[in-house]
Amino acid sequence: MLYFAYGSNMDSEQMRERCPESRFITTARLKDFRLVFSRWSEGWDGGVADIEPSKGDVVEGVVYEISATDLASLDSYEGYPLDYFRAYVTLETSAGAELTVIAYFANPMGSFPPSRRYLGQLLKGAWERGLSPEYILFLESIDTVD
Repeated sequence: MLYFAYGSNMDSEQMRERCPESRFITTARLKDFRLVFSRWSEGWDGGVADIEPSKGDVVEGVVYEISATDLASLDSYEGYPLDYFRAYVTLETSAGAELTVIAYFANPMGSFPPSRRYLGQLLKGAWERGLSPEYILFLESIDTVD
């Protein structure tokens, strides 16, 4: 199955630890959504990523092929189904093709700025996977709690 990572799982090192059978497929854009930080994480000491509908906005991220074992691992890390739930979304790949994939959506708690460490993890994945310069600038502009 295909999974869309838009948060810290964009980083290949973290993804390998969490989902050793995963395989990078492509980068992609989710149109009419925006990146928000709607859950607090004790582990990251700040807000963690979520996506919500927002006409005209775009969330960039990474598509991985994952196994059923990887999905179970992601469910555990994401706190599925209490903290995050899964839904299918249709993305546009960097090559212009449409893909239907699984994405996690938070059960929001509020709005919380991410920690510098967490935002750094997002940026590491964005640079590594070659997300657009505009999107990387957007990520760099996000205020952090420290």
